[in-house]
Amino acid sequence: MKGRQLGIRAMPGETHPPLKRSLMATVALAIVASGLTPAAAAGQTAPAASNDQPQEIVVTGSRIASAGFNTPTPVTTLGTDRLQKMGSTNIGEALASLPSFRASSSPTNTTVGSNISPGNAGARIADLRGLGTTRTLVLVDSRRFAPSTSTGTVDLNLIPTLLIERADVVTGGASAAYGSDAVSGVINIILSKHLEGVKSNLEFGISDRGDGKEYVAQIAAGTAFDGGRGHVVFGLEYDKDKGVGNCYTRTYCSNEVGNLTQAAGVNGRPANNIAYNVHTATLTPGGLITATVNAAGVRTAARGGVLGGLQFDASGAPTAFTYGQNGGALFMEGGTGTGLNAFFGDPALSIPVTRYNGYGHFEYEVADAFTPFIDVSYGHVVGYTAGPEIRDGGFPGNGDLIKIDNPFLPASLKTTMAANGITGLVIGKLGTDLGKMDSVSKRNNYRIVGGGSGKLGGSWSWDGYAQYGTTDYRQSTVNDRITANFANAIDAVADPVSGRPICRIALTNPATACVPLNILGQGQYSQAAKNYAFGTTQQNTNFTQVAAAANVHGNLFNTWAGPVTVATGAETRRDSLQISVDPISAVNGFYIFNATPASGHVSVVEGYAEAGVPLLRDSALGRSLDLNGAIRRTHYKTANQTVSNSFDTTTWKIGGTYSPIDGVLLRVTELQDIRAPNTSELFTTPVTSVAALTDTKTGTQVFANVYTGGNINLKPEKARTFTAGVTLQPQGSLRGLKIAVDYYKIRIRDAIATLGAQVIVNTCNTTGAADICGLVTRNSSNILQSVSVLYLNLNRQDLKGLDFEASYRLPLGTGTSLDLRGLATHNISLTNSSLPNVNRAGDDGLNGVPSWVADGFATLNIRRLTLTAQGHFISAGKYDASLIGPEDAGYSVLSPSSINTNRVPARFYTNIGASFDLLKTGKRTLKIYGNVNNLFDVMPPPLWNGNNNSVYYDVIGRRYRMGLRYDF
Repeated sequence: MKGRQLGIRAMPGETHPPLKRSLMATVALAIVASGLTPAAAAGQTAPAASNDQPQEIVVTGSRIASAGFNTPTPVTTLGTDRLQKMGSTNIGEALASLPSFRASSSPTNTTVGSNISPGNAGARIADLRGLGTTRTLVLVDSRRFAPSTSTGTVDLNLIPTLLIERADVVTGGASAAYGSDAVSGVINIILSKHLEGVKSNLEFGISDRGDGKEYVAQIAAGTAFDGGRGHVVFGLEYDKDKGVGNCYTRTYCSNEVGNLTQAAGVNGRPANNIAYNVHTATLTPGGLITATVNAAGVRTAARGGVLGGLQFDASGAPTAFTYGQNGGALFMEGGTGTGLNAFFGDPALSIPVTRYNGYGHFEYEVADAFTPFIDVSYGHVVGYTAGPEIRDGGFPGNGDLIKIDNPFLPASLKTTMAANGITGLVIGKLGTDLGKMDSVSKRNNYRIVGGGSGKLGGSWSWDGYAQYGTTDYRQSTVNDRITANFANAIDAVADPVSGRPICRIALTNPATACVPLNILGQGQYSQAAKNYAFGTTQQNTNFTQVAAAANVHGNLFNTWAGPVTVATGAETRRDSLQISVDPISAVNGFYIFNATPASGHVSVVEGYAEAGVPLLRDSALGRSLDLNGAIRRTHYKTANQTVSNSFDTTTWKIGGTYSPIDGVLLRVTELQDIRAPNTSELFTTPVTSVAALTDTKTGTQVFANVYTGGNINLKPEKARTFTAGVTLQPQGSLRGLKIAVDYYKIRIRDAIATLGAQVIVNTCNTTGAADICGLVTRNSSNILQSVSVLYLNLNRQDLKGLDFEASYRLPLGTGTSLDLRGLATHNISLTNSSLPNVNRAGDDGLNGVPSWVADGFATLNIRRLTLTAQGHFISAGKYDASLIGPEDAGYSVLSPSSINTNRVPARFYTNIGASFDLLKTGKRTLKIYGNVNNLFDVMPPPLWNGNNNSVYYDVIGRRYRMGLRYDF
């Protein structure tokens, strides 16, 4: 009979030691891997195994399953018990609390810096080390899970929470063992495939302010049959999160804190200024006159002229506009516009998300040599983003041109214009009356896996699988402005015959469908005009993966210190991308969220070998010395409809562990990893978005078009990872204490990156480099218009730091115990070739990682009552490490990188939970529980626009969860 699998890779057919040796080896391996056993990591006692079902030992981060080999690769284990104690509704939420993770994608942070982008809205995608989601490989039961995005990442919402036994996190490269993408590490989610009985959970959550309601229902069941030779397991999950409103719903945000930029030194102020009451200076809901146009077409700022300081009220009549202080091309401090800053009002702090998923597993042991299985899963996630309204920033931006013959202009204005030789007005318009461009993103993920495992004789065994997975992604945005139609519609004239307003193009093309649109005031337009100028974007993306793998493993021969264990295998997969869009999006015809058609595929064939060689065992020189090495050779072929490309790569690993005395183990590893370009980076054609950029050349902020696209000529990025550490398990009075400390250094070369639009503008303005400046366009007035952002192998990233992990279990008497666990990450340095002299470690902003992140967890078990407390710490840091504030050496208000303050205070969050067993009879358990997250309602540092703080900080505040679990 096949034993219960504890490891990351199920390796059947191993020769098992007696039960006592097996359990001791399990503890030893877990100490090596993470300083914690899986059970201790979950805060519970490991279950005993029967003599006829010895426990299989498989080491996370390695393909080798051997009780005699101790992996040198650091591993952190997150048990399902922690999810339950903190009321986490999915594994992604729990992983985000670990110090080594960065919350790059979640319902509170759909797109870094703004919850208005519909792309994969509501997804929970892991980002280990803050090096990017595409550099973290997600496995389920040691197999690649069908990606849910075109970038190859996995939405953790798709995995049923009640079936998760634990998640093993390899906090270092593992490409030699598992292939591409395992640059910053691997998350391997182990599902309970031998569950017997039924588990269920009902949960409700709400914020302290009455929003953020969430409803969760989960069930999992399983049974064995034919004397335990077969197993059937399934799980179902439903989660409806109603989201949280915009930034103005929270006091830390309603004071409208933002960064006002200007030319350095003006009025004795630095280039960047953190200020309160930041309002828009060049656009208002009714429209603001920002410039006048003469007969020669020359634009002149209206401020200071005869029409300066005028906006349109709701009815379209001219009214006064009060300018604030330190106004720029986009923002100002104070003045008209309290509560109307769209950068605070548009993004939701947490978007509404509805998801449900299902999973089924069947296996049957036909013979020792053959145990087939089949997995089937389905996941559905839909996210709703509150998109922006039109934001036409006026002069020096393009604004909206309204000519003197426009019949919607008030007569008094026309008289003033004519008397002063003004032929047109440049209007800054915030289109709140025209409505937001709200989006819906739907993902349906289908996956089927078939495979088997068995013994080959002696210590040798095999396993293999074939997988088909597909994700159908549909995205639509309502009320999106059609650029050409809008321009035609606002250019209105009086009909020469009837005198009624018509579009100017109707004078030469009477058959046009154009309907004149009045943007002066609020709601002063006809529905027909709105229907002509606005439409709905449609994007349908299908991402398909076909994969297969076969592995053989066993003991090659014995040495004086134990068996030499090897594993070898081959894998293949094919990733295909197909994107279809509406005709207007295909030509970048909408204001935002355009997508363009694309197609292509990536084919991969690879083989690997791994060996573990024991050199020392229970000798005068030490308790143990083991070496481990692996190599993988991979062939890639990429192709779209017109171009094909191919390349080969080699990844490797060499490492070792040494235990000089009982309870002490030293480990070291050197690895070369890769990340191959994904289908999005290869095949997507340029699409348009709009971004607010700071132009350091003119000292202004402007709205500019940003064109982003793929590059089929990309090559894999390469990473070299070095880790070294020590694990301790003291005996005597400190028995039960486990400690692990590891140093890591990751160097990525030829990194696939896009050099953000702001970085491109800054670099062009600073260096004048032709290749960079070729990506920037300006109009005849030298105003920034657009930036092209393409994927290139041009980046280098270097990260080094320390991981700490400790646990202590203290029995306090019958049925009573105290479990303590702490994790911390200290990022020492993070540098990037785009700004090579800037250390982003200690940068608590959007582009960096905090110097210290720590997480502590304590559980007190008192018979039927369980009390839990969690503390999460983020160290103080810089607002932006590329800027220099008064607190930093070399500060000068004349520097273009100066800022009035460059410090962010530390934050400490406290979460508590309690559960009580109302019924506990055998397998039948009825448990009631409750949790309070952010107990002291700690708000994030108010140093960013909108909800940008959500990368690291809680933007919602105190939240409550309560639920009921029933197992039988």
